[in-house]
Amino acid sequence: MPTKAASNTEVLDLPLDQIEPNPDQPRKYFDEAKLKELAAQFTEVGQLQPILVRRPKGRRKFQIIMGERRWRAMHRVDGATTIKGQVVKSVDDEKAFVMSISENVGRADMTLMEEAQAYADLVGFGHSAERIAEMFGKTPDYVKWRMDLLNLTTDIAALVSDGKIKPDFAWHLSRLTPANQKAAVTRYMKGDFRSETDASTFAQAMRMKEKQEGFFSDKELSEKEKEEKTKERKQAKGKVDHVERAGALLQELAGKTPTELAELFEGEVGKHLDAIERVRKAAAESVKKLRKAKAMSEARQLDVRPELRVEGDQENGDERDAPEGGDALAAEEPTEAELAEAAEELAELTAAAEQELGESVTEAA
Repeated sequence: MPTKAASNTEVLDLPLDQIEPNPDQPRKYFDEAKLKELAAQFTEVGQLQPILVRRPKGRRKFQIIMGERRWRAMHRVDGATTIKGQVVKSVDDEKAFVMSISENVGRADMTLMEEAQAYADLVGFGHSAERIAEMFGKTPDYVKWRMDLLNLTTDIAALVSDGKIKPDFAWHLSRLTPANQKAAVTRYMKGDFRSETDASTFAQAMRMKEKQEGFFSDKELSEKEKEEKTKERKQAKGKVDHVERAGALLQELAGKTPTELAELFEGEVGKHLDAIERVRKAAAESVKKLRKAKAMSEARQLDVRPELRVEGDQENGDERDAPEGGDALAAEEPTEAELAEAAEELAELTAAAEQELGESVTEAA
């Protein structure tokens, strides 16, 4: 006998063969090992939560709204012929789809591409990114970032679905032309980048080159300007050499225990700590700018093709910031003058620290 759960629902023991999945279900991938794990749980303690189904007009079978994973798992239980289901009436295609997304958004095993397609399908129903964000507790930018991933080529999208490409890098790739997506991913899969940040920064640099923004001037230099540029580069290299010497000193300090440092700098620990802290901040800023410069330099060597636009590229997409948690290039990129300034600042600070701490370290060695 069915039990009434609400005015428009009832819970039944439904025959497994009288239920079919929703073809518009946003989630396409189901981990086989986890399905078997859930089936074992059903065998041990039973089904704790019914699935949600509806019966579309003109169809004999029930259609799953929520709970396809449970339905699939029940098929793996020996001797199982039925599953507890809550039958919901007066649910149209759009509402059923929204309910299905609600169940899956945020699940660890729902792929980025499935989520992106689900949001895009809702746009097809006439919903705006703002409305979708409100429906699922996201921000509008989050929804737009996910939908941007649909600009990825099919093979790269598959790598994203398989978890072989991380979200931040995937988003930056989605803003590139198909040819440049392939160029960046080829380097990524070869392990050419030291970190995810480097990969994302490189993709952003390629995007800048596609748009012909923020790159080095192509102006022909005069002989005098060439001489000055050569002199500047020599000076910058000299400063980096000085930084490396200071780095060796800092490594020596790092090898000492807090007790040794307290005895070594008795009465002046705070002063020396402030000096090292200034060096640390300058070093962090220099690393950030040099990482961007490296990406720009490498992207400059590639043959980017801005004429091959990504299908569906949004006109105002470049106005959005990078996804939260990402460490993308800022909209305003460092010039050579800024890089030189950062190197000079770091060199001055490390020189001061070297002079201030060198004698004490030597005496303690």
